[in-house]
Amino acid sequence: MQKETIFHQPYDQYAFAINDQTYCLRLRTKKGDCTEVILYYGDPFHFKESRWNIEEPIPMYKAFSTELFDFWEVSVIPPNKRMKYQFFIKNDHFSLFYGEAGFSDQFNEHDLSNSFTLPYLHKNELISPPNWVKKTVWYQIFPDRFASGNQLNNPTNTLAWGKSQPTYTSFYGGDIEGIIQKIDYLKDLGISGIYLTPIFEASSNHKYDTIDYFKIDPSFGDETTLKRLIQKCHDHNIRVILDAVFNHTSYSFPPFQDVLVNGKHSKYYHWFHFHPDELNNGDPSYETFSFVKEMPKLNTENKDVQHFLMEIGSYWIKEFNIDGWRLDVANEIDHYFWKLFHRKMKDIKPDIFIVGEIWHHAMPWLRGDEFDSVMNYPLLKSLLSYFSYETISTVQFKHSINEMISLYPIQVIKVLFNIIGTHDTPRILTQSNHQDKKVILLYVFLLTFFGTPCIYYGDEVGLTGGNDPECRNCMVWDSSDHNQLIYNSLKKLISLRGLYPVLENEGEFKWIDPIDEQSQTLIYERSSDEMSIFVFINPSYEKASVTLPIKMRNKRITNLWNHSQFAAESDSILIDIPPIDFFILKIESTDSLN
Repeated sequence: MQKETIFHQPYDQYAFAINDQTYCLRLRTKKGDCTEVILYYGDPFHFKESRWNIEEPIPMYKAFSTELFDFWEVSVIPPNKRMKYQFFIKNDHFSLFYGEAGFSDQFNEHDLSNSFTLPYLHKNELISPPNWVKKTVWYQIFPDRFASGNQLNNPTNTLAWGKSQPTYTSFYGGDIEGIIQKIDYLKDLGISGIYLTPIFEASSNHKYDTIDYFKIDPSFGDETTLKRLIQKCHDHNIRVILDAVFNHTSYSFPPFQDVLVNGKHSKYYHWFHFHPDELNNGDPSYETFSFVKEMPKLNTENKDVQHFLMEIGSYWIKEFNIDGWRLDVANEIDHYFWKLFHRKMKDIKPDIFIVGEIWHHAMPWLRGDEFDSVMNYPLLKSLLSYFSYETISTVQFKHSINEMISLYPIQVIKVLFNIIGTHDTPRILTQSNHQDKKVILLYVFLLTFFGTPCIYYGDEVGLTGGNDPECRNCMVWDSSDHNQLIYNSLKKLISLRGLYPVLENEGEFKWIDPIDEQSQTLIYERSSDEMSIFVFINPSYEKASVTLPIKMRNKRITNLWNHSQFAAESDSILIDIPPIDFFILKIESTDSLN
């Protein structure tokens, strides 16, 4: 047994409360190295005749595996909401106990010093993202490029809608009124949440260089227009989250201009990170976002900056009843500030949704006291590598998804902001080499997996384009120019996700290994006590023949895509999946239907 690969820690993704009575524990071992793991646990203060009184040991189960590791899980209700515990780990040749002090050959009932400790399960420390998020399908809108509803507020240099390729500086006149006029379109598609990139006053078309955080950019409308949008969205059961940039501001931000004029005498001097002894081409030196001098970085350790940013977050919730904040460049701001921000926003609106823009492993921000979710770029990378670029195998794809699952508690997995395109990435159809069927397979996985999925505007109708600024092209509203195959498929998938909560976040997720070990068909099950739905995805350019990997006699099978039904008369059934295609099958016992 390779002891050096065994790992557990009594916090974060390895030990987390799933409700106010129950913990989920995880243990990592080398892949294929261990055959059995048993949890020994008990109240740390419960002794009888100097011996620790342990509860009945619980077998753990192998929940999932990555390329290198197996992950074992168990749910346990600790006595009196507290416990100490050890793991008994076995393989065919060896066994040992594993605890906080390391490994031992025997379990010592007189000494608890080798045990991991969970001191007390506090309800207010639960990771509790808003429940409504788990049922939401998002739609990201870049306002200047989505729809123009009021040409009177167009910037003076506005270009004709969709008649040219966008540049970094082009404006097309999209606005909030245009979004209001397209709510019926979004509702018909099945959208239940809108994520707007920044709408506050700024000089750029993207608005990530804020000048005034308390004012709608005039080219987008005004505060009254935003209130109308939010009210109409809420009337249609659509949530709205806004995008805020607290890491940096615009060069034209009034407090920054005050510092440029008054230097160290400005009351805003410590709002930024100036280096007084350094000059940059004769100008004052200061820290920025990336190396963009037009975006000076805010000092969020400064109390006045903290108060200012809290007021921004509070204002748009109190006055406009927004449903969430998406926070730009969130990983470059200190954790202390985000803890303050979380508490303040949740005090105002307990079910507010807070999403951070973090492109990497984000557990430090997802402990329940900073963000509810992050934009799931690691998932996007896996999806693109498997479906679009075809650079990894089915086994490697499964390992990458399991690796992502291993990074977070299940409550976090169920609200990760899952994307297959944003304003910062090339269009998904372009990345898929213009193969619309590949894009549909991406959506199949996205809409039948954990998390809260997000559609980037225009991807549903087949917009194309490379990196910024090409990916920020104008929405096409002439349906004759839409890719109907992508649109209709996505609409149906969103509908199925809503009809069958087991496909959302209420069902369990389990990979199914095909009987043919050489098969590249991706198979997984979403299940609850009432229902099992199997998803079969064939990403290859050849027909796949797959035997359903369960006992099929006396089962009724419903193809959820075309609603055809048939009952199985034998123990196994062979199905043929066309190239770059999929099946979504609901399987029920015929006995339960009688």
